[in-house]
Amino acid sequence: MNLRSDWPLGWQLGLGLVLLAGVCAIATSVYLYQVRQHLGSNYTAIVADVIRPQLHTVLLRSTLEELREHPQDSELIERFDNLIWRIPQHIEGVHFGLNKTGLAPADYEASLNRLELVSERLPKLRQALGEIAAGAPPDDLIQQGYAIENEMAQAYSRLSHLLHAEAANQRVVMDRLVLGIALLILVILLLVGCLMLLLKRLHHQHKKVLRLSLMDELTGLGNRRYMLNFTELLFEQSQRSDHPLSMALLDLDHFKRVNDDFGHPAGDQVLKVVADALLREVRKADVVARLGGEEFCVLMPETDTESALEVIERIRQRVESLSPQAFGVPVAVTVSLGLATVTRDDASFDHLYFRADQALYQAKIKGRNRVAVDGPMVQAPATP
Repeated sequence: MNLRSDWPLGWQLGLGLVLLAGVCAIATSVYLYQVRQHLGSNYTAIVADVIRPQLHTVLLRSTLEELREHPQDSELIERFDNLIWRIPQHIEGVHFGLNKTGLAPADYEASLNRLELVSERLPKLRQALGEIAAGAPPDDLIQQGYAIENEMAQAYSRLSHLLHAEAANQRVVMDRLVLGIALLILVILLLVGCLMLLLKRLHHQHKKVLRLSLMDELTGLGNRRYMLNFTELLFEQSQRSDHPLSMALLDLDHFKRVNDDFGHPAGDQVLKVVADALLREVRKADVVARLGGEEFCVLMPETDTESALEVIERIRQRVESLSPQAFGVPVAVTVSLGLATVTRDDASFDHLYFRADQALYQAKIKGRNRVAVDGPMVQAPATP
């Protein structure tokens, strides 16, 4: 039975990073859209307040030209009077709009003063218009009108230039803001990515340490702790479902002689070859572990004594058939095995382990290279 691995943490962290990047991108897009809309709306409103009054200079000039040609035209005089009334209204609107901007008053104060002077001169212009309606010549009104038109044109021209320059500055600030936000998000994503990478590495290190704590480094089998992770669960399942659970303890015969005669590296090689032989004979559902030294354990769920005997007898025969070439040293290796199957009398797994250990002891004192079963039933043939 292999160690089971968790669902990859890398995929979870990668998905989290992608979701975070998506949320940042959406939030930034919404924010920038709203900022652009806000700046654009303010700019459009202020420019409109300035452009609309600029049309008055055109209307004033054209009306003065017509009035020069037709000074007694009552419709023309009425239209001119209406224009004189609208000009101060729009000047007041421009003044109000500029006060709402972030511009320094000193930037537009001179232009506003010129427009205020225009407003102050308009009553005289209306008075002159009344005299024309009474039959006076239009020369004085036309002279005053051109002077007012010139003042308005210069004031509105300077204001228009100022607002366009300010709008350009706002765009520069906006672009820098966008760049700053983009860099900030990039830094955040990099930091989060580094953190996720660190977490992933820590997780892998944790899994590696956990795996090493459960694995016998020499043979690649599970160790005693690995076996104990399964024992209580398998034992409880067996007792609850009344399904058999068999356990075999295996010990290499005269293993100390191998270490004494050929050294510990040769002994390690023998242990690895025996472990490989074990894995070749057990089933996928079986749990194989090296308990320490030359002792191994095989847990066989859903396996009664007769079936377990077949498995461990195959193990004994395979090990016995291994050639010295397989071990790398001129030795013949055999194993002794003790088998026990869960019964109703077993109160815990420790009792099952004790019975298997007693059976292993019986196999050794009866000559080794054999299988012994806890209890009267011993059917495995012995090899002399």
